[in-house]
Amino acid sequence: MFIIFGSPRSGTTLLKEALCQNPSITIPHETDFIIPLAFIIDRVKDQEIGKKLISKMIVSSVAFPTSIGRFLTPHDVEGIVWRSHYSLGSMLTELYREIALKSHSTIAGDKSPNDLAFAGILRKTGLFDSGIKIIHIVRDIRDVILSLRKTSWAPRDIDLFFPRIWATANLNLKQFMNYSADSYFFLRFEDFVAEPQHYLNKLSDFLGVVFSESMLNWQNMGEDLKHLEHHANLGRSPLLERCYGWKSCSADCDFENLHQQAGEALVEFGYGT
Repeated sequence: MFIIFGSPRSGTTLLKEALCQNPSITIPHETDFIIPLAFIIDRVKDQEIGKKLISKMIVSSVAFPTSIGRFLTPHDVEGIVWRSHYSLGSMLTELYREIALKSHSTIAGDKSPNDLAFAGILRKTGLFDSGIKIIHIVRDIRDVILSLRKTSWAPRDIDLFFPRIWATANLNLKQFMNYSADSYFFLRFEDFVAEPQHYLNKLSDFLGVVFSESMLNWQNMGEDLKHLEHHANLGRSPLLERCYGWKSCSADCDFENLHQQAGEALVEFGYGT
């Protein structure tokens, strides 16, 4: 399997939708069970108790019916959990292998932006040493903030605290994957938007599937998501004007405070300061 990591409003959904156009790739809607799974494995050492908890937790999670529940029944999940090794990597690999089989795909993956902030527990429970492939997409935090401020669900003062969270989470993941380079694909949102075919070709190679021209059929993407305000642009070609829009923005945003919070990460990811 593979996992797409990225902060909210960083292009994770656009990337997921493009990859899903390839008939060899399946990515369910966003899940909410991977982090609780990691904590159970870390905190509950009795495997029988742990597997009982995990079996119930996965199928009881809020997102189960709309995500992996579209491919796996509660009975499927229970069987997979009990036959897997008691480890995060084994359980995820077996769950997503079954999703790939049920969807007649070669490989299946996960995309849940909120999981990036919990890279520490994922590392502790061995995810990054498991052979599971990691795709890490990063977008300039200045554009992330401007995009978040247009939504109805982000706090109005998000620019006062989120840049530090963005910087820490993305730097941590990149550092954690330094020793697993063969399983790690780093991608900047801006580069993907500028050259989508180039990077979708490279990602296809990374995932071990054949590139398909259908991955560039933007009009077919996000049919069940475009009714959401923050996904209204799905179904359109990638918008170059969404890159570095902060440079011409007149919005009331304290970029100096943002630079102080996220300066190290801006430099690390090639965005200057």
